[in-house]
Amino acid sequence: MISTYQLLLLVHVLAFVYWLGADLGVLYAARFGADERLSLETRQTIGDIMSFVDLFPRLSVPTIGATGITMAYLSGGLSINEFWIGFVWVAAFLWISSNVFVYVNRSRRNRIRAVMQFDTWWRIVLLVAIGGVAIASFLGVGITSSYSLAAKLLILAMAIALSLVLRFLFKPYRPALERLAAGGENSKNSAIMNRALTRARPIVLVIWLFTVAAAAIGLWMPF
Repeated sequence: MISTYQLLLLVHVLAFVYWLGADLGVLYAARFGADERLSLETRQTIGDIMSFVDLFPRLSVPTIGATGITMAYLSGGLSINEFWIGFVWVAAFLWISSNVFVYVNRSRRNRIRAVMQFDTWWRIVLLVAIGGVAIASFLGVGITSSYSLAAKLLILAMAIALSLVLRFLFKPYRPALERLAAGGENSKNSAIMNRALTRARPIVLVIWLFTVAAAAIGLWMPF
């Protein structure tokens, strides 16, 4: 009989795979989207593909958080009650819903502006809360006595912080592509897209390293 823990573990692993794999696809496609030698139609198609593929990391992060916390609770690694597990899942569902809403309405900037602002503040709240819990746990006054779990929480907080940096650095990319579609200068806007990509690439690589480190800690529980 498959247990709840085993089902959650399967979802947790699949979400990890989609996070890492989809990020790789978006990063690779972005360089072609910024290539001024390609036709506008091709670059717009690449942009649409990037938006769709990028949805999966956005859905994976809250899924990884909710499944990971629940598994830690079921295994006795977290000293919290069931109320907080329910709260985590409700928060994850709302975060997932907001990401789907932004994707579906991505061409209507005015409609998603408030949701995007909420998402930014939500990430800030999460990184502070999760980082605080991780540090408190390292100091012996948190919700877990496992340094491995505390390390995973701290890595998650840092990954969320870097996602905010990444959003800021990559922000000029999409508007530049939209200006091209509206008849904007090719060389100028392509240069903006390439600069955004160049600045964002190291942040993506660091997030990948954090993700792999969290996976290794989860598998080996070294602390």
